[in-house]
Amino acid sequence: MKSDLILQEDDFCVEFFNGRGNIYKKGSSRREELFSNDNIYVLQEIIIVPPDMVNEANNFSAMSIAPQRCNKPLIFVGHSDLPVQYASIAAKIEKGKTVAAKSDNGIKITANGINILYSAPIFSRQANNNNPFANAFDQISGILNNFHMKESAIARTWLFMRDILNDYEELNNAREQFFAKWHTAANHFLPASTGIHNRIAGNEILAFEFCAFSGNNVVIKPIPSPLQNEPTAYGKLFSRAVIVEFPKSKLLFISGTASIDKTGTSVYSGDFKSQMEFTLEIISAILKQENCDFSNVAQAIIYLKRREDMNQCLRIIDQAGFPRDRSLFQVGVDVCRDNLLCEIEATAVIA
Repeated sequence: MKSDLILQEDDFCVEFFNGRGNIYKKGSSRREELFSNDNIYVLQEIIIVPPDMVNEANNFSAMSIAPQRCNKPLIFVGHSDLPVQYASIAAKIEKGKTVAAKSDNGIKITANGINILYSAPIFSRQANNNNPFANAFDQISGILNNFHMKESAIARTWLFMRDILNDYEELNNAREQFFAKWHTAANHFLPASTGIHNRIAGNEILAFEFCAFSGNNVVIKPIPSPLQNEPTAYGKLFSRAVIVEFPKSKLLFISGTASIDKTGTSVYSGDFKSQMEFTLEIISAILKQENCDFSNVAQAIIYLKRREDMNQCLRIIDQAGFPRDRSLFQVGVDVCRDNLLCEIEATAVIA
């Protein structure tokens, strides 16, 4: 496992790690680094395990090694044909110049004019007839308040749902109610987002994560998709992509992207190859606006509705030059529309 792309600033850096198998096995360089270097904080961690290894999932987490410096991991049940998959985002700080604050709900990194907050996973279960989606969004404001940040600093959200095809509209209603509390025409910025079906290890209806950025040395702005309309055109409150600009580098969040055209219509219904190729074309067009390409992608998750499309997916992304080794694969998951067969989200680093 290695970090190919680093967001490097004067007083800290953010690294992106991807791997397969036992990432933190005894004697591994990454394990030793976490034990020996108390300047490293794991901001986000995703672990996908085959069904027969669910009970062992926590053994693959940095949380098992340095819980005082890690957010809790998101653990998903993957396909039995795939190995353990792993991705994490870690901040390395310079003591005396950068401060790290950790609670059970998140980790905040503060440098000169820069605040970075990654939440721990937020879970919702059905209880007492409460709306689990509204409950999850309500928790966001509490976390931000604890870290002295505002809702308008949110740049990215991840929404993993147990039954997206039935509950997506309910989730969107809860999201709309949340944004209505602080979102105005004068402040029309909306975060990038992924809303996807996923097999969370547990009985959660929804698992939620977000990251937020603020400070005098940070600029956040939405980036349009040249080949699509904005989701707000059909009533979904998120941006196609969001860029976070630091003094020396940029972080580009590309929302969960599927085969949807400029009218908001799903295209190439039933044709996996065309849907995947168009999705990659959309992502490439977004990257080109920032003078970068697939080589800048630090992490990605590729979601496939059908197991039989996996081999063709690999051929297509390899041909396109999309980084397979920096991607997680979730197979057998529904996208927000039943006629969509794949979705890709990506995070890119621009020096």
